[in-house]
Amino acid sequence: MKPSSGRTDNQRNNKFETIICPDEDKIEIPRSFIEEWKHELLKKQHARITTADKSSIISLCLTDEEGFIYSARMLAEVFGFQKPTKVILDYNISDDEFQMTVIATIDHSNRPTTFETIINPSERNIHIPIDFYQQWERELNRLSYGQIVCNDTSVPVYFQFKDTDKVMFGNDICYTFGLKKPTKVCLEYTITNNQFSLTFIESFDDQSNASTEVFEEGLNDDESDEGTIILDNVEEDEDSDEPQDDVQNLNNQEAVDADEEPIEWNKIVTTSMAKLSKNQVLHFPNALSRGVLSQATFLDLISEDIDFHYRCPIHTSERSQNMGAIEKFIGDGWYAYMLNQRPRPGDTFLFQLFPDTFELFVTLQRRN
Repeated sequence: MKPSSGRTDNQRNNKFETIICPDEDKIEIPRSFIEEWKHELLKKQHARITTADKSSIISLCLTDEEGFIYSARMLAEVFGFQKPTKVILDYNISDDEFQMTVIATIDHSNRPTTFETIINPSERNIHIPIDFYQQWERELNRLSYGQIVCNDTSVPVYFQFKDTDKVMFGNDICYTFGLKKPTKVCLEYTITNNQFSLTFIESFDDQSNASTEVFEEGLNDDESDEGTIILDNVEEDEDSDEPQDDVQNLNNQEAVDADEEPIEWNKIVTTSMAKLSKNQVLHFPNALSRGVLSQATFLDLISEDIDFHYRCPIHTSERSQNMGAIEKFIGDGWYAYMLNQRPRPGDTFLFQLFPDTFELFVTLQRRN
């Protein structure tokens, strides 16, 4: 079949340079490579990354504009990367394989991870210092969104990077964190999910003391939320047509907290779950959210069927916090697993959670 670019395979560039970060979910595929190989890559769901002595199955996620490889965490573990590592991937279309060559390890230790800024209830934007942005430009631009976190509460934010104005904004920041006055804060950046941990410094009664450069050019109607992913919204959509999980050992709260035996439950794949055009989340049964997972921050999602291992941050639904309840879920790690497995409606996920190690084993049982 004729290549999409109109050139033969030998004429097209089959190599690209990228970075594998142990604490990230995605590995970026350059747009120039996607344009060269889009016709072939869009047909594929899986491939393999190999070196002389190791290999790992990966999932490909592509659109017309961008492409990613899942999961960086799993690859870092397989190939022993402790720090962000620059690599060259050489694509062999006949074998669905990327041959990997390691170039160098990247040390982030000299880059600042915090900055001070003002959150003002009367202003839309939170300004990011230009020098901070320049040092983290690549990482910040991986996603169009992030989150501000304080204690156990998180709020989604969205980025707008134009010229010399670098800002983030979100609808519920001041309401969620109870800010009624302009407040100086410190934000500490974590690459994973573009997360900013919030620390309050001081608030101002006088608006003039808290003045910041106002970014007056707002979003156009067609720019507002396009391309963003809000995990809580996905969670609510997913819940709407799902049957109750078939849960064992959860009616007895003592069994949940005993930390002795694995906790088991099943989940039947619905039509909405099988559509992978947007991020999916795994919402835990209420007894688990209130019990063994109530204070947990991470768990290891493991599938021995496909050699899948992913360290997943545990999120608390903002919706549940507003209602005074506790609902826990995992996001990107679950989506990476779904992309690997491509479940169909009627299939069943079988879960085993080991409370003492926070290891969640999952098996996909295909419908006959």
